Amino acid sequence: MRFRELIEREEIIIAPAAYDVVSAQIIEKAGFPLAYLTGLGNEASDLGYPDVGLTTLSEIVRRAGNIATSVSVPVVCDADTGFGGCMNIHRAVRMFEAAGVSGIHIEDQTFPKRCAALAGKKLMPAEQFAKRIRVAADARKNSDIVIIARTDCKIVGGVNEAIRRLNMYVENGADMAMVGDLYPFDEHRRLAAQVRAPLVVCAAAPDHFHIQPDFTFGQWKKTGVKMVLYWYLPLFAAMKAVERAVVSLKETGSIEEIVDSLSTYREYSKVVDLDKWLNIDEECN
Repeated sequence: MRFRELIEREEIIIAPAAYDVVSAQIIEKAGFPLAYLTGLGNEASDLGYPDVGLTTLSEIVRRAGNIATSVSVPVVCDADTGFGGCMNIHRAVRMFEAAGVSGIHIEDQTFPKRCAALAGKKLMPAEQFAKRIRVAADARKNSDIVIIARTDCKIVGGVNEAIRRLNMYVENGADMAMVGDLYPFDEHRRLAAQVRAPLVVCAAAPDHFHIQPDFTFGQWKKTGVKMVLYWYLPLFAAMKAVERAVVSLKETGSIEEIVDSLSTYREYSKVVDLDKWLNIDEECN
């Protein structure tokens, strides 16, 4: 199913964020309708760096393309600030499109950007970013790829400025609008009601629940938002599981204490579709 059809069909889309291909495959097999490639997760897993804008366009397009060829659901990808000026944004849209990506979000921070959870973010003027969104929208060879305009403006203008900026971006060609910041329930409702496009938001990680609670799916539906990105969940879960496993092996000299929490080879084989590849090979012999 195309991403645009998913937006039209679903009341709300819940998206745990893949950080590599196998996490995207697990997310798909769990029944989620799209694979979202998080910039933070990709930067950590691919480079071992924090989310401060160090990933290049070619690096994340390669990862996104590998995911798109390995899953059957739409792939949506974090495109940071567009990897440069307007010419770079035009090229980025074409590259993501060629890689099979169904949607990208571009944010209005200046380069180098920072993770939304970090202090010290700097924003470009809304009018300047609106021109970049127009370039992104016009760069598409066809209308399939969805352009999501993201703002991180809460610290400088709060919810009112977010609404003003996002509506300007929508007027300049954005198909969806996104806030990278965290908001309370009532402000999410205001955003969803007053922004003139389907709204994408971020779920809070546990250490940010003092800013935004851990809303249930039912509570998210009541806000009126269209898509919720659990940008941290698969990566942070995997980090904790790997840490527990290797520390246990180091301290005990065996895997006895953690064996029940490990996937089996058979489970791994199902995730990566081993039988399909073996059948392809057998057909040639």
